Amino acid sequence: MIPHGRPVTTEDAIATARGLTLTTWRRREGADFRARVSVVNPGERLRLYDAAQADAFIEGRPIPATQPLAEPHPEDLLSDSEAGDVIGVSAATVRDYAAKGYLDRGIELHGRRWWTRRAAEERRDADKQQGAGGGWTTGDPRNTGRPSRPDPRVGEIARELTRAQDGARPPVTATDLATQYAVSVRTAERLLAAARQHPQAGHTPS
Repeated sequence: MIPHGRPVTTEDAIATARGLTLTTWRRREGADFRARVSVVNPGERLRLYDAAQADAFIEGRPIPATQPLAEPHPEDLLSDSEAGDVIGVSAATVRDYAAKGYLDRGIELHGRRWWTRRAAEERRDADKQQGAGGGWTTGDPRNTGRPSRPDPRVGEIARELTRAQDGARPPVTATDLATQYAVSVRTAERLLAAARQHPQAGHTPS
């Protein structure tokens, strides 16, 4: 979790600030750093550290006291596993929800995607309401027997295809889309193929 209002950093960013590769920094300073600076999100694969403490370490100043974590805030940023814990689903399901428009796409920060606590709680509460009503609504990706909600990325890509056809932007490639949407190249190719058939693609050839 990235607590709201508490800047954090990563070992990769710290190494860059020191002018070192991550491997070299870990060999020279990593053990000393971890002994003096506590991780903000214990148990997560991506270690996050308090930015103020990291800056003090880099500058050779005394490490300030650890800030106590505040009460949960709606704008806390949660990893896929943390968002899944709130909603009551797996991390993979959170990513699937985001890909199918059942949950927002989140934001990318420190090389991974995060969702606000507010978004996760709203999805959880909506699920409870749907369950109380005796079934899932159309578009719920868990209900494979009903039509799924159109992927919003397809329309976005279709508009970009039209702009590329008109010369308003460079050609759209699956590699670029994979980076933009944080998906595999295979998934990006599928999105691109669907976008070429989308009405908003205009006169873009299929």
